Amino acid sequence: MKRFLSHAGLAVALLGSIVGCSSTSASGSNGKKLTLLKPVNQTLKRGDTNKVAITVVRENIDADVSVRFDNLPEGVKVIETDKKVKDDEFLVNYTLFAANDAGLVSGQVVKVTVEGPEGLAATESFEVTVKE
Repeated sequence: MKRFLSHAGLAVALLGSIVGCSSTSASGSNGKKLTLLKPVNQTLKRGDTNKVAITVVRENIDADVSVRFDNLPEGVKVIETDKKVKDDEFLVNYTLFAANDAGLVSGQVVKVTVEGPEGLAATESFEVTVKE
């Protein structure tokens, strides 16, 4: 199973490089590496939800990775507050919810950070737009 996930992670990384996605990596001891691919920009209407895919590629890391979102627009929240990227996953969807009174914004930069063992952390940003 780990071998498959290693190949799947490699495929995701290669796909990201082919379509021009950016990524951020953090390296640690014993060849440990944590890479976060840039999430796709999101547009929500007030009162609606959107799924944002978080893709993490690990090398020599067999542990869950925590995910944190910072600088969300006012009135926008992540539904799954304690959800982690499990050690056998490389892609997890998180749900963004824009309240009925969420601030109307265009292209607000949101940061997502993944944190693994030994303090390894990688941060990428994406834009969130909230419409009426």
